Parts: sequence; C-alpha cells; structure tokens
Amino acid sequence: MENGWVPVNQVKIQPVSKFPAKVSDETIDFLEELLSESKSGKLVGLATVALSLDGKFSLNLRGEARIEGNQMSVAGMLAALQKIVLENH
Repeated sequence: MENGWVPVNQVKIQPVSKFPAKVSDETIDFLEELLSESKSGKLVGLATVALSLDGKFSLNLRGEARIEGNQMSVAGMLAALQKIVLENH
C-alpha cells in the first residue's frame, strides 16, 4: 500500500443509500435525447426533478419554463407528473 491505494478485496464498502449504485442507461439516454432536442431548438424549457444516489433531490426550472407567462403551463406539467408518479406506485 505504498501508493495509498487499498486493494479492492480488502475494502468493505458500505451502501450510502437504499438506491442501487449503478449507472442508469435509461437516464443517460433520456438526457441525451433532451440535449439533442435542445440543441436543435425544439426544446425551449425544462422543469426537472432529479434524484441522486444518496436520496437527495433537486428541482429546477430552465429556459422558457422560467418565463412568467408560462407559470400555469409549468404548474400543469408538474400536476401531470404527480399523477403519473402516484398512479405508477
């Protein structure tokens, strides 16, 4: 251990969350799709909820979703998202 590295077979890894510690291909594919739509000008705003491995989450509004005149549209989208979440659990 002269370089500071500990061999993997000697390390006890403790889970930090109830969520799986793996890369979500579905999430990456979805983000790449949104990025492509944004770069092409098709996507002009986002209202996002992001869940981290440690169970924390973030809520964000970007682009046209932040414009005052779009408040009701964004509220409607979030209500539709809430309905989807509640119906799928």
